[in-house]
Amino acid sequence: MDKAQSGVYAEPNLHGLTLFCHVMSDDVESLRRKLARFPAILRDLDARFSEGMLTGFVAIGADYWDVLYPHKRPLHLQAFPELSDGDREAARHPYDLIIQVRCDRFDANYLAGRTLVEWFGYDIEVVEQIRSFRYLDGRDLTGFIDAPDNPRAMRKRKVALIDEKDDTDFVDGSYLLVQKFRHDLRRWDYLGPEKQEQLMGREKVSGARLSEARIEGVTHAAKSRLMGDDEQPIALLRQNMPWGDLREQGLLAMYFSHTPKQVVQWLKSRYYADEQGAYDPLLDYSQAVSCSSFFVPSIRFMANNKDIPAHDSEVSDYEEGSTA
Repeated sequence: MDKAQSGVYAEPNLHGLTLFCHVMSDDVESLRRKLARFPAILRDLDARFSEGMLTGFVAIGADYWDVLYPHKRPLHLQAFPELSDGDREAARHPYDLIIQVRCDRFDANYLAGRTLVEWFGYDIEVVEQIRSFRYLDGRDLTGFIDAPDNPRAMRKRKVALIDEKDDTDFVDGSYLLVQKFRHDLRRWDYLGPEKQEQLMGREKVSGARLSEARIEGVTHAAKSRLMGDDEQPIALLRQNMPWGDLREQGLLAMYFSHTPKQVVQWLKSRYYADEQGAYDPLLDYSQAVSCSSFFVPSIRFMANNKDIPAHDSEVSDYEEGSTA
């Protein structure tokens, strides 16, 4: 049976650690074996810190996939789309791998990240690492509830994971588009709560949509609603978390889906002005400084597509002593 990686549709955690990586080795056979062991390492770490609810995933970049798995490619895996209109631009930065761990314990997250980096060794280089966190009761740093219309419970699996009707070779995998946003909170705070609610189209405290009578102009809620032009739901699960310190802040946005074309259209509707010149007004206060595209393979896919079988004895390579 195929099984999705634990971090794809897991419930929110307090802390996140995301590693954007490039592969530095030509030994793809070794890397495939290490990827196959990744879920087992996470399971062992989760068992050790069970109260922390540790989850995670590893995903392969769209541009690197054919190097690592040249014999099979997900049907709809493409580079992150070009998004540029007026002053709104989403800078593309392709990476070979992305690794994320989330946990309710900061120290367990740190140990998990260090363990995984040592496991991959010199095969990878960590280009950027982002420490993210849960802010208040699931809010973005703008003060509004993040993704209030996100799917819940079992619907998370339905929208995020590929089933046999989508692609029989990649069941329980997921397409992932990532945007690292940097907020201009000084300008945002200058608007004040009432203007912010007008721009977002939602009440700041409850997250409820504003009545049409209170709305003036286009809103973020209207431009980011999970409905396509055909008024059918868009298959999109957002696993977003704020990041930052007192100098710069933003949102690490992660979009999981079994139909990435819908997500691309959703992004374009936010970035590109329509016939009335309207776009997502939140983009005037938040800029995507790094965007990339990945595929999150299932546990079974990684296990079945390694050239050399991995043995249980390999587990000893990442025991606590190797990271002490």
